Amino acid sequence: MQISEVMSTDVITVQANHPIRKVAQLMRDNDIGAVPVYEGSNPKGFVTDRDIVLACADENVTLEDQISTAMTPNLVTIDANQEVTEAARIMEEKQISRLLVVDGTKAIGIVSLSDLLGSLENTHLKAEIVEEIKQ
Repeated sequence: MQISEVMSTDVITVQANHPIRKVAQLMRDNDIGAVPVYEGSNPKGFVTDRDIVLACADENVTLEDQISTAMTPNLVTIDANQEVTEAARIMEEKQISRLLVVDGTKAIGIVSLSDLLGSLENTHLKAEIVEEIKQ
């Protein structure tokens, strides 16, 4: 099964210079917990709601600072034509739960660990994966 069959296609991206406050509001308004961060047309990182909270807990970071101060750099991407097993392998190797799906550098989707679990028909295998994640 290919990534394109399980990915979410409603991708909202932000620019690295956007203020943390605006990105947090965007995430709240769209009920999402993570967004890819771009610099121009190049993907640069990923930021989660948790990243924002942790960054703002730092006394030197404010809601007016650029989102790049809160993002995780070195965004990991995958092509939509890759197999879901490849996405799972990358997530395990990199210890991440989301991948940006791209066509070149253009964001066309996001695939999460939940998306991959949802694609599995074997409930025993799903349970094993969930147990592994807990550890």
